[in-house]
Amino acid sequence: MSDEADLPPKQRIDPQALPPKPRPRPQDPVEQEFWERCQSGRLHFQRCSACHAWRHLPRYMCARCGSPDFTWQPSSGKGTLFSWTVTHQALHPAFAAEVPFVAAVVELDEGVRMATRLVGCSPGEVTLDMRVELDFEPLGDDFLLPVFRPAEAEDSRNEP
Repeated sequence: MSDEADLPPKQRIDPQALPPKPRPRPQDPVEQEFWERCQSGRLHFQRCSACHAWRHLPRYMCARCGSPDFTWQPSSGKGTLFSWTVTHQALHPAFAAEVPFVAAVVELDEGVRMATRLVGCSPGEVTLDMRVELDFEPLGDDFLLPVFRPAEAEDSRNEP
C-alpha cells in the first residue's frame, strides 16, 4: 500500500487539480524592474552610485548613505546559506507535491541577503554556510523565479 493511499482523501495530491504556483506581484516600479531583470536568466541587484553599497530589496534610496542614485549590477549568483527552515505543510496548494521543502535566506557574495527556496537537495543535506548557486525555476512558459541549489564542488586540481 502506498503512503498516499494511507492519507485521508482531502490530503491526497491530485497533480491535475493543482493550481499554478503564485508569481510575485510587485506594487512598485523599482520592484517590478527587479523581476523583469530576472527574466533574462540573470540576477541583478541595485548598487549605490555614491557609496557602492549593494542593496536588496530594491528601493529608491541607499540605506547606507541616503543617495537616490543607483545602477543595476549583475550578481555572481553565488553565496552561502545564511538561514533556513524546512516546510512540512504547504501554505498554498501549488506546493503540496513538494513538501517538505527548504525555505531559505541566502547571503550572496555581494553581501545582500535574499529569501528564496533551496532546491536540488533533501532537507537532511542542508548545512549552515553551505555554498549555493543561482538557478531559475520556470513558472509557466513566461516567468523565471530565482532559486538556489547546492554549489558544485570546487575544482581541486590546484591543491597540492
